[in-house]
Amino acid sequence: MKKVLSLLLVLVVTTASFAQKHSRDLRIGFKIEPNISWFHPVENGIKGDGSKVGINYGLMLDYEFADNYIFSTGLQVSHVGGKLSYTGNSWSDKKVGYTTADNSDVKNTANYNIGIQYVEVPFTLKLKSNNKGKMDYWANFGGFLAVPVKARADVSTNFFVGGVANYSKENDNVISQIQPVTIGMQIGGGVEIPISDKNVLVAGLVFNNGFIDVTKNSSWGGDGRVNLNSMALKLGIFF
Repeated sequence: MKKVLSLLLVLVVTTASFAQKHSRDLRIGFKIEPNISWFHPVENGIKGDGSKVGINYGLMLDYEFADNYIFSTGLQVSHVGGKLSYTGNSWSDKKVGYTTADNSDVKNTANYNIGIQYVEVPFTLKLKSNNKGKMDYWANFGGFLAVPVKARADVSTNFFVGGVANYSKENDNVISQIQPVTIGMQIGGGVEIPISDKNVLVAGLVFNNGFIDVTKNSSWGGDGRVNLNSMALKLGIFF
């Protein structure tokens, strides 16, 4: 949480300084985004086993550097995740689990219901219509960079872990098994509705497509590449 507050403070101070020089071109707002997220494994032995409902919230910052062309960024906290299922005939191949145990006659499985909290910075090019005080349409395309600050998982297996058969654990701290940074593509679109001379409501859909492996290859073994995707309903207001 200290990291989140520090990043927010830096963004607010930087934005305030920038706004003094570019007050006509800069807009600052707040958003909240209900989302649905899921893991997308790209190797055999792993499958996405379900999605997770979460929420994003944070600051929006738009800088219009030319008519109808906007650099859009901000800072947000994202609560995302999903479910993973690992399978393998032998624990020695390090496909699943916390321990190794060979049994070629048993189809070993391990299930993870994972929730991750990220501090995320989007950076996109936004194109917007200009209807002079009426509803405008917008679309954006670019990327995002996110740093995990918290990760928890419910774990269940059909094998022995630490002498316990059919091992399971709830709310396990798995932040050490999450990569320290993730990046990806962001694309979205929606509308802006003026409600006063200065205030504008924002609504739209935003899709994040992760590019890199979210999980580390350590105690989960050679767990393969797992990307994280999400779709969010964007609701916000510019002040």
